[in-house]
Amino acid sequence: MSIRDAFIVSLLGMFGYTSTAYANSCSNVDVIGSFDESGLRESEFGIYAAGTFRIEGEGDEGKQPMFNLATINCEKQLDDRGRASLECKVTQAVVYATSDKPNTDKPNCSPDLVSETYSMKELQKGVLTGMENTSACYNTTLTIDRNTKRVYMSFTKTKEADNYDKIKPGTCGGTLPRTQVLGRVLINRDR
Repeated sequence: MSIRDAFIVSLLGMFGYTSTAYANSCSNVDVIGSFDESGLRESEFGIYAAGTFRIEGEGDEGKQPMFNLATINCEKQLDDRGRASLECKVTQAVVYATSDKPNTDKPNCSPDLVSETYSMKELQKGVLTGMENTSACYNTTLTIDRNTKRVYMSFTKTKEADNYDKIKPGTCGGTLPRTQVLGRVLINRDR
């Protein structure tokens, strides 16, 4: 079993536990167990990072992204001419919440597993970036800064977003999601 497969299995186990124990509240989700592979690791084969995407410096938890746990696995790929490129796969376990209050008859949280692939290019020495059309409204840009050992996820509106908003106002929302930074996975060691 690969590290990626073990990670996915552990995430499914974790969310199976949280959906049973906390079926009606997303505010109390935390990571249990021994998963702590935070930071950026590089090898001759590629780059690996793990953590939680958060908005750096934002103290208001209501403005933070929904709970997520992510791994970024970048592997070198060779094209038919033998030139190397880097392809990064981002796998995120996310818990989405509704604005409803906890209710035992109607759960207000939904776990999901999302996977996206980015073809990376080096913009400047040590800074890699790739873009993925992740929804009808937004493109997601993944940036890996090897100099600072940080991973960023930022968003731009798609060309179609304004058209969707004209058809049905509010479809894509008025503001873009803020840039998120991959941070340390917080482990609750009191269990």
